[in-house]
Amino acid sequence: MQVKVVIGTVAFMLTMIVLGYAALREPTRLEDFAGAAHGRSVEQGAYLYINNCASCHGIDGTATSGEDNGCRDANGDPNCLGLPLNNYFLLCGNPPRRSIDLGWEGTTENFIKKTVAAGRGAIMPAWSNDFGGPMRPDQVQNVTNYVLNWGSEELCAEEPITFPWPEFGPGAAEAFQSLTDPVEIMAGDPELGAQVYLSNGCNACHGLPDGTAAATVGPSLTEIATNGAERIEGYSAQDYIYESILAPNAFISPECPNGPCTSPSLMPGTFALTLSRNPQDMANLLAYLMGDAYTHP
Repeated sequence: MQVKVVIGTVAFMLTMIVLGYAALREPTRLEDFAGAAHGRSVEQGAYLYINNCASCHGIDGTATSGEDNGCRDANGDPNCLGLPLNNYFLLCGNPPRRSIDLGWEGTTENFIKKTVAAGRGAIMPAWSNDFGGPMRPDQVQNVTNYVLNWGSEELCAEEPITFPWPEFGPGAAEAFQSLTDPVEIMAGDPELGAQVYLSNGCNACHGLPDGTAAATVGPSLTEIATNGAERIEGYSAQDYIYESILAPNAFISPECPNGPCTSPSLMPGTFALTLSRNPQDMANLLAYLMGDAYTHP
């Protein structure tokens, strides 16, 4: 009997040791499993991104103008129509600047997921099945995880990018407090400005300034170089255009193609972010819209 008791006690102790070891290892095992699952999600998101998103945002997610980084517009030219995603203002800060500018109160992950799923503005389409797009919810999450994967310590350790534009309208200065530290820029080139206009999708809402394509949603820009000066007292047309790009709700244009323009403005408040990497783009855009009336800031 004593032998059986001893054997039973030893067996019980060994069982407890094995169970205890397994219990101690369980959090690590689950963590490793979750990490592996997340890694597979990022890999699948990379595949989906390259095949569906890179044509607008660039292969590296920077949406850098003027570089053949995978972006293609409707004519097959290397123009990035989308916002930069591998970007300090989207992935760094709590909340990041882009969320603040759009009034988003949720997490960065949910902001990206919602944008991928439901689209945003006239250029970004809806990708989720729930909104008529081609992706399942798990695929939307995979793309979200891939974009979030760019939010590295190296990226977020950088100093915030400033917008070194000249200080025109007070509405723009109030909306973008980071518009400081001006830098030297060359006089605007209207031909390059036309590329900036198209690559940012301005023509989708405003048509073309020469009238060859009519405005569909936003106000027509065919005579903006003259009537822009009539919108706000004390503003030149150039001041008005500049402020309207940076802070579209600072002043609502009175007339749109379908009647009075809506308030708040339907124009996205993020176009300044697309120009943050190259201040020259803004000068070129102003030169294109103002024509012969353009003056170097």
